[in-house]
Amino acid sequence: MKVLLAHPGTQHAFQLARQLARQGVLSSFWTGLALREEAWWVRWLTASVMIRERLGNRLLSGVPGHLLRLRPWRELSALWALRQGGAALEVFLRRNQAFQASIPSSALRAVDVVIGFDTSSWILAERCRDLGKRFILDQSIAHPLWKKQVFEAVAARYPDWRESLTPPLPEMLAHEAKEHDLAASIVVASQFTQRSLVAHGVPPERVVCNPYGVDLAAFYPRAQPEGERPFRFLFLGTLTARKGVPLLLDVWRRLATRRAELWLVGPASPAVRRLVPDLPGLKVLGKRPHRDLPELIRACDVLVFPSYFEGFGLVVLEAMACGVPVIASDATVGPDIITDGCDGWLMTAGDATRLQSAMEDAMSNPVKTFEMGRLARQRATAYTWEAYGARWQTLLETT
Repeated sequence: MKVLLAHPGTQHAFQLARQLARQGVLSSFWTGLALREEAWWVRWLTASVMIRERLGNRLLSGVPGHLLRLRPWRELSALWALRQGGAALEVFLRRNQAFQASIPSSALRAVDVVIGFDTSSWILAERCRDLGKRFILDQSIAHPLWKKQVFEAVAARYPDWRESLTPPLPEMLAHEAKEHDLAASIVVASQFTQRSLVAHGVPPERVVCNPYGVDLAAFYPRAQPEGERPFRFLFLGTLTARKGVPLLLDVWRRLATRRAELWLVGPASPAVRRLVPDLPGLKVLGKRPHRDLPELIRACDVLVFPSYFEGFGLVVLEAMACGVPVIASDATVGPDIITDGCDGWLMTAGDATRLQSAMEDAMSNPVKTFEMGRLARQRATAYTWEAYGARWQTLLETT
């Protein structure tokens, strides 16, 4: 079997490319910008810690160079447009359109299966249909119409945070509907995403759930509870209303505790940063490189992830692998991998009362919380990138 994989950006596409190459089925990986870590000049370039941090999400290993098909100028042009203040959704729409058109028909004819990603595959899917090629869509986040509904509700609840909620473009809604119609199979990473697709008319038999993985060697637990220090909660992700940050801040204000800390780690726009109040124990640490995340997670006791809308929420799995239990909403992978009250806590998205009670429960018994983290690590060991790749291979052979 020969597979063409196409993604103009990053997300988890690099991991999928690596796994398909390892199984010997990857014919070509088309992407915007990727730097092979095995190349001598990449090793030289990334010897600088600062440069490595800047390019961290573009580093790719495990994929032979002859399988890579890059479109760097289109990606650099998009990044430049964003830096100049361009609207992100419009910039990415133009990039994704040009990227799909740049893949020659000869490359599509040479393979058995084409795998594309949501918001960047509507042209690709049409071309596969016309060529009689099987097209599989990797759906990285829940259905866009569900997103639109959620964003409207969250904006009404937190009007000051409205700017952090960017609804999908109308033309993108039409493009994604085309992707869903033309895909032979749609692969999702969580049951939340699966439910959202089925609720909006996608036949359930065409949706396959394949959860992501985690690097267990990098994300490992600390040996034992730390000594005297405040109990620490961690939020990890972009500081937006979609991620539940204003809800979390409301709950933190109500807890009014001086014996615990809440660390907010992730990028924030200047407008959002002004909305974050000065509260006891609250620390805004900003964006950190991915290589620093395991140490940051291990320095905390509980990850809090009350998101309103996700496709998976990889930080949930990364925290569990670090032996840190998670308070996760039902709009994430949480219900798929967490047993409530055993190796973490579950909440309905937007439920401030449940979020507060879970945080109080965690603080009230740190020994139990640490034990819950140990069980969370055990659960996480089933979710490796190798297992993710093996499930993809089975999917390719049987669907």
